[in-house]
Amino acid sequence: MDVSTAVVHGDVPLQPDVGLLACTDASALDMKQYKKDREALLASRARNATQMLVNAIFQLPITRHPEVGPLATLPAFVTPLPREKPLPKPKPLTKWEKFARKKGIANKKKERLVYDEATQQWVPRWGFGGKNKEIENQWLVEVPNNADDDFRPDKDAQRKRKDARLKNEAQRLRNLARNAPEAAAETRSTGPARSALGSGIAPRAQRRANLEAQLHRAQASTASMGRFDKKLDGEAKPRGQKRTFQPNEIDTGRERASNLALLAKIGDGRGDVNLRKAIKYASGSQGSKALAQKGEQRAAKRKR
Repeated sequence: MDVSTAVVHGDVPLQPDVGLLACTDASALDMKQYKKDREALLASRARNATQMLVNAIFQLPITRHPEVGPLATLPAFVTPLPREKPLPKPKPLTKWEKFARKKGIANKKKERLVYDEATQQWVPRWGFGGKNKEIENQWLVEVPNNADDDFRPDKDAQRKRKDARLKNEAQRLRNLARNAPEAAAETRSTGPARSALGSGIAPRAQRRANLEAQLHRAQASTASMGRFDKKLDGEAKPRGQKRTFQPNEIDTGRERASNLALLAKIGDGRGDVNLRKAIKYASGSQGSKALAQKGEQRAAKRKR
């Protein structure tokens, strides 16, 4: 039997959506038949929905392909699909993009690969083995006549490449600070969350605070947590709690007084001493009962 001419048995309210290749059956289940033979009922309803979907597909304009066979062009779907998240907002334009759009300058995207005449191969423009590191990887480089005696072309090219990267990062941060008021306005209009701009802080002060926070995060990303980084003129020190350490060699009286004060805090429960952690450390993770038994054993040995 041809599947395109098969008939769907029963008067069932099926709703096919050929664009999504789906068919919805909104009719209620026959509970008596469901309890009697659930698999047969579900198979019958699935068969009816599939057959109606196939019939709807074969009603579309069909084109014959010599290798694949009959092909049907699906229409646009009509069933609205829910979205888990809201539609993404358009990315704000940078300063250069605004200028280019105003002047009508077309953006020409550079290709990822460039042809290297020396090696007769396609190499990446940047990154590992990139064309921008050509001078740095050369074993012999021509030095200009007016260069200093200690001039090194590889080090100069490496410095220029790093300066360009830092310049791009600085421009990115400035674009973020410039678009901060627009993003804050969208946040106030679309959601309940409020930014610092919505709480009465001036946009200029907010941009400055954002730049300082990003600068501190970048400085703390080094291995020394920014301790040996060069400080800028007028740069504010980051706020935070500083750890204090006692000297290795102190007076015996001071050490005895501090130990007695610590024991007094443990005894009356004052202060910020973590009793559980202290008991766990002293008992070797065995608990307070084991710690008490050890104290009794020590007292018994002393009496002997």
